Amino acid sequence: TAYANYAIDDCDLLIAIGCRFDDRATGRLDRFAPKARVIHIDADRRELHKLRRADLAIEADAGLALQALLGAVPARRRAAWRAQIEALRDVDRLLANDADADADDLCEPKALMRAVARHVDADTAITTDVGQHQMWVAQHYPLQRADRWLTSGGLGTMGFGLPAAIGAALALPDSGAVCFSGDGSLLMNVQELATLAELQAKVKIVVLDNGALGMVRQQQTLFYDERHHGSLYHRPPSLCAIAEAFGVPAIDLGASTDQHRALREAFAQAGPMLIRVPVAAETMVLPMVKPGAANIDAICEAIG
Repeated sequence: TAYANYAIDDCDLLIAIGCRFDDRATGRLDRFAPKARVIHIDADRRELHKLRRADLAIEADAGLALQALLGAVPARRRAAWRAQIEALRDVDRLLANDADADADDLCEPKALMRAVARHVDADTAITTDVGQHQMWVAQHYPLQRADRWLTSGGLGTMGFGLPAAIGAALALPDSGAVCFSGDGSLLMNVQELATLAELQAKVKIVVLDNGALGMVRQQQTLFYDERHHGSLYHRPPSLCAIAEAFGVPAIDLGASTDQHRALREAFAQAGPMLIRVPVAAETMVLPMVKPGAANIDAICEAIG
């Protein structure tokens, strides 16, 4: 979110826990938290001072280090800082324009996130692959438990979501897992549909299918003068047919006359299910930071 980047830009103390200060998180490193003193906690001493010099570097288990630091923190309210954060958040909500999302059209990503959340409980694991869908989930899915969010962050591994969801569903057989994926990401580990069919694990795969490598196409649109190459499928596969061939039932929300009913029935079924959600290839996820730019210079509105 843009407001989080602005808050970090203005903070005077940054506590980095198990963080390697990679450019996917920091943007332009020399403009990341420029006013902040840094406490860096990591179990791997090689990460300390590697990219960002820390004012206090602690090689330790994160939980033990935080417990030790807690006694040094005075119990006082930071009303002015909290008010500043809320003001930034209010601006972010306005930019996100959540109120304008069409709740009846589940092919609109924001509406889809809220609709899916109504059919699962707080203990359900939420996994993603990598790409636009990952950002939409991070921004708009109303996650209730932070320990149920499984995503490939700094590493950006397409193909992560489905096997992660299967593992989570085996650990959480009652609540199961929802895997949000893209058509490009799902194809990276499509053979795991056979594993899912064999295990009959409680996994619902929600595929935002735009017939493209959406994040690549978005970058080509924004930063490469719309020179699209290798990012749009000229013969997109039928993901529902693929799932059914592996023995996993599937529905296509794009072909449904009542999307909400179809989604409700899909989640009511025991065991696995693939739910295809068609999304326009031109749909962008914003804000986005241009490669090499600072996080506070994020693009918040579509250009080009």
